[in-house]
Amino acid sequence: MAHPEELTTLDLHSVWTTADELTTAFDPFRFEQRMAAYRLMIQNTNPADGFGADNRHNPLWGLMFQHQWQFRTGRLGADTPRDGRIDPDSPWGYGNYTLSVVPWLGAVAAGVVPDLPVADPPGRSRFRYVTGGVVPEELVAGVADWRDYFTLVGGSGSADPEPARLALWKAHKTCLDVVVDALAEVDTTPWPDQEMAFLRGWCRMVDYLWAAAWPTDFVFMTAHGLDVLPETLLSTPEDVRALPDKARGNVGTVIRLATTPKWRYDVNLFLWKRIMRTREARAQVLPLLDAVFNPKPENAAQRRKLIGYLLRP
Repeated sequence: MAHPEELTTLDLHSVWTTADELTTAFDPFRFEQRMAAYRLMIQNTNPADGFGADNRHNPLWGLMFQHQWQFRTGRLGADTPRDGRIDPDSPWGYGNYTLSVVPWLGAVAAGVVPDLPVADPPGRSRFRYVTGGVVPEELVAGVADWRDYFTLVGGSGSADPEPARLALWKAHKTCLDVVVDALAEVDTTPWPDQEMAFLRGWCRMVDYLWAAAWPTDFVFMTAHGLDVLPETLLSTPEDVRALPDKARGNVGTVIRLATTPKWRYDVNLFLWKRIMRTREARAQVLPLLDAVFNPKPENAAQRRKLIGYLLRP
């Protein structure tokens, strides 16, 4: 199993090396099974070393890191850290379902992974899942977009990572829009209001990352994505104030996004998408995103760049 050597220093390494192989079925209500699915999808999309000999440039790493964070912080259900079972009523767990099972089904359709039975949820749930092998209609478009992604990368030896990132984020966005709609329709009790505000804001933040085709490979994630999210559930505003400085700032930004009126959010996202039209702008996403959400004298030059990219014909 080729993987970056740096993986051995991360908690992700344990599940990477111990998760059971998926051979006869895929139970997506077990944490280790979702991680095994990610592992197989990562391994099977680098046949010509297009993502590097050790697969470090594979954009699927971001999904695996995100799921590990959800597990580590108790966002998949109260019992998950103890027995690995994912609560089908967990809002974070449902969100990840659309970004693990739906990609898996797209990979099946592209011939990248084996066509295994996907287990039904263990009981009634407020969310809709694949049941009896039938994909809910709202997830069908996501399966198609992920099929296109895996068709693109399945035999690719391209040294240019951007086409894969663009295809991945298109599929990611299709799935996340379903999550946003579901969260607006279901009762999310007993999850704390503060945590749900963070999740809804995170969905909006991911729209910004989608527009920028944010890098999600191993190198970028380990450099920029390991200390930016809260390591505890957020029950009260005091929980936010108790976070380390970097995470507290990011969480504050995300929660403000959740409370932004939809019309204003839509306008701001439209402007950001216009700024991110070019590869040149997307290559500077880190400082430009900081200039959008944290304007200060030190990033005045980046804010001028934002205006320049916005006004380009």
